[in-house]
Amino acid sequence: MTADNGTYDKPRLLDLFCGAGGAAVGYHRAGFDVVGVDIAPQPRYPFEFHQGDAMTWPLAGYDAIHASPPCQLWSEATRTGDGRVHHDLLTPIRARLLTADIPYVIENVPKAPLIAPIVLCGSMFDLDVRRHRCFEANWGLRDHHWPCRHRIWARRFRPNNSVRRRHGGRLAFVVDVTGGGSGGYGGRVADWRAAMGIDWMTRDELTQAIPPAYTEYIGAQLIDAIRAAA
Repeated sequence: MTADNGTYDKPRLLDLFCGAGGAAVGYHRAGFDVVGVDIAPQPRYPFEFHQGDAMTWPLAGYDAIHASPPCQLWSEATRTGDGRVHHDLLTPIRARLLTADIPYVIENVPKAPLIAPIVLCGSMFDLDVRRHRCFEANWGLRDHHWPCRHRIWARRFRPNNSVRRRHGGRLAFVVDVTGGGSGGYGGRVADWRAAMGIDWMTRDELTQAIPPAYTEYIGAQLIDAIRAAA
């Protein structure tokens, strides 16, 4: 990534299953030139975007790859009995990334079959969101030094409909960003955006996103690893 004039170019990162760009913004802040790929249109993706299949998209020409395969197979939030079949795309995408022979990160929910992942939580970055996500890497990613600590904060978020019916009006420590927004705490889109550190997404896009703070933390380590190996 050293240019002909001796300056250092930004490394290019391929963002597979990119969604609306929560992970992408974090990597961009860490210093990457990010290119997103998703099978669905992503009109609010903030960087270069290509609509395509992550399972067949060419992997050459990048310095690192991030992949966020669908998590519904392992997510506790997935509704049962909806008639849909959720496939494991994590295992085959890992096999693809290993063939690329460059640093990669795979993100998913805690119950997904990731290999030696680290776990990140919103409270590690002073975010008011309950959103544990796991990250597998093939280059020595270091865990965060803070534990999850939401419960030492003040209760200040109002319950949504289903929680209010079961537990009354008790306030919560954090915002829940989940599909539908009818359960949990902090149901306004403005609450979700503030808690996630994301101001450009719709409600549905937020439910599929991760806070940029997570990948900014990872990206700072990743960019150092790439530069050290150059």
